[in-house]
Amino acid sequence: MSRSTNNVSFTSILLSTLLLSSQVNATPEEFKQAYDAYNVAFKAGNTQQAAQAAQQAYDLGQHIYGETSIDTTNLGFNLAIALSNNKQHEDAAPYYEQTLEQYKKHYGEDSVQLVDPLLTYADKTKDLKLAKGLLSKARKIASDSEQPILYAHTLSASYSKLVQTKYDKKQVRKYILQAKEIYSELLPMDSTVLVNSRFESSAVYLANKKYDQAEIELLEVIKQYQMLDYSHPYELAAHARLVTLYSQKNKAEQATEHCLAIGSMKPWSQEQQQTPIYRVNPNYPISKARSGVEGMVVLSFTVNEQGFVSEPEIVNSTGGKAFEDESIKVLEQWRYAPKFEDGKPVKAETRVRLDFTLG
Repeated sequence: MSRSTNNVSFTSILLSTLLLSSQVNATPEEFKQAYDAYNVAFKAGNTQQAAQAAQQAYDLGQHIYGETSIDTTNLGFNLAIALSNNKQHEDAAPYYEQTLEQYKKHYGEDSVQLVDPLLTYADKTKDLKLAKGLLSKARKIASDSEQPILYAHTLSASYSKLVQTKYDKKQVRKYILQAKEIYSELLPMDSTVLVNSRFESSAVYLANKKYDQAEIELLEVIKQYQMLDYSHPYELAAHARLVTLYSQKNKAEQATEHCLAIGSMKPWSQEQQQTPIYRVNPNYPISKARSGVEGMVVLSFTVNEQGFVSEPEIVNSTGGKAFEDESIKVLEQWRYAPKFEDGKPVKAETRVRLDFTLG
């Protein structure tokens, strides 16, 4: 803890000193101090100090290397990223544009060196239309470069940025499937890049109701991440997706296997409220909808050792019995990760509130 504090204090003092000297001729030693301060702040996760230090290093670098030098351009690229990380997106934009302009002059209009700043700019910007254009340019350059892994990276980045946005079309979903196929051909099975692309691909297969293909990808994700000595978030999420998949296909035993896997991975506390892995939303009783009646139901129940709901009881409700009946009916279809004690699944009491609102 004290080491981190010392780093930040060192950075603050250094920046104050260097700000005074930036108006005069820069020296290599001053530049080195500013650049080192940037690295210290960046590694410490101090985005504000990193942005300030990156600005100082860039300003000093201009004096030493010249405004159009590739070294200065790279310092400007660092500054753009630092400003983005500090949520100064409008301030960052000119430096991204400057980086792209200088890279084109130094390396060529369609050089592969442009792919990195194109992807980074697209990832950091809040302007989705701009991001879409940057990603399109990156894919074109990578496709023409005859470097399949680079092309796969651009496809994966395009999917990650555009999925679940207004630009999420059928082609966007295909990007991650194409990337996964390229990675599968050229990377080892345990490659993190490949495993993560399998996880992302599973979401596309599930959305398209291609459950067999989704199952294959998710089981492979779990297989690879089980080799780690810690629980990876994608492993946990893959188990959860399989619970949903098997529950929808009425394969209760397979769903139970993954409910247990999730329960054994999560660090339970006595105060922790369990949340459903798979849930079916209640239907609004027609008679209540016609009458314009709203309501809510609070239920207590037991999650047993296999993650099934049992012994549901009404704790409180408003709106009438129809809401209560529908709540109990739907709750019995939910699946949970059972709590674990001393390495074994145990029954646990929990509760949930279901709200029935119109409009």
